[in-house]
Amino acid sequence: MSNTTAMQPMSGAQIPSPPTQCNGQLYTVKAGDSLFLIGRRFGVTVAQLRTANPQITNPDVIFIGQVICIPTGGPTPPPDQQFRVLSLRILSENGQPLPRTNNAIQLPARVIVRATFTDPVQRAFFFLEPTGTGTCENARLIGIDCPSATTGVAEIIWNVPNGTLGRVFVVACRNSICAKSEEILVVRGNNMNHMGGMSNTR
Repeated sequence: MSNTTAMQPMSGAQIPSPPTQCNGQLYTVKAGDSLFLIGRRFGVTVAQLRTANPQITNPDVIFIGQVICIPTGGPTPPPDQQFRVLSLRILSENGQPLPRTNNAIQLPARVIVRATFTDPVQRAFFFLEPTGTGTCENARLIGIDCPSATTGVAEIIWNVPNGTLGRVFVVACRNSICAKSEEILVVRGNNMNHMGGMSNTR
């Protein structure tokens, strides 16, 4: 598995022709590409790419402008199918755990909500689903993070309204695969008196 990026063909060098048969789609190599990155993008392995492209004799050497075959997905599932939320935590502004009462985290006025994922994400959406109102309410968006494409961590600073009572969760997608975290019961201020009869189950 190599991460060597595509090169410009040297003067007089001939770019290898695409394979005569392609059970999939043709792709033109761009600057910054490597077989590993191309495989990640299309959900195939480097080994599958090499099998579909016998003209590539050295997996470390591909050329900008070279046309290669991207095979249709084989028995190996794309890595993104394993994408999931690893953890969701609510912390104080200085990163410390917060106390719990009746399974609910007691929130101060300002907290960090941090999620970790198995893979980097481009956007993560943090929600609060109100509870204890006796009616069915829509979850409310409390923040969005657009983390670096190289990290599997997303977080927001949440200014928590007094009287908040509900369940916090995060949703994020990688390509077409989305994942939702477990829900965390939270409370702030006036609703502490209503926690006695509540649990973390519906």
